[in-house]
Amino acid sequence: MEYKLEELIDIILSKSEQLEDELKKQSDLKDLTIKQLHCIQLIEQFHNPTLSELAKKLKITKPSTTSIIDKLDEKGYVKKVKSDIDRRSAHIHLTEKGEIASRLHTEVHTKFAKLLTKSLVDSEKEILIVLLNKAVKSLK
Repeated sequence: MEYKLEELIDIILSKSEQLEDELKKQSDLKDLTIKQLHCIQLIEQFHNPTLSELAKKLKITKPSTTSIIDKLDEKGYVKKVKSDIDRRSAHIHLTEKGEIASRLHTEVHTKFAKLLTKSLVDSEKEILIVLLNKAVKSLK
């Protein structure tokens, strides 16, 4: 059966959410929202950003980012560390618990990529990567 693009996107997003939920249930990440997991991933990716940098990457306001970080701090996933250069700003660091959450979140993406491409030969995977890169550029 051939699907329309909209249907394909819906299937891909739904399966991704299912995998994320399954992994969360099997781990200690039950208490994290998708937004919080995304935030943890960005902290890892951008190596201890400031609240302002994180807000910009999340594309949400600084107060909203502060709220997410405060909740992650309460749960033990992150800690705020005052900047050595500017004491008015703080960098967000992952705790050991946060690093584990980041690895598990990355694992979901790896599993999903394998699941999505398991019936493709290498040349088809390369074409998919090129096409998805082209599509993602239009989202930025």
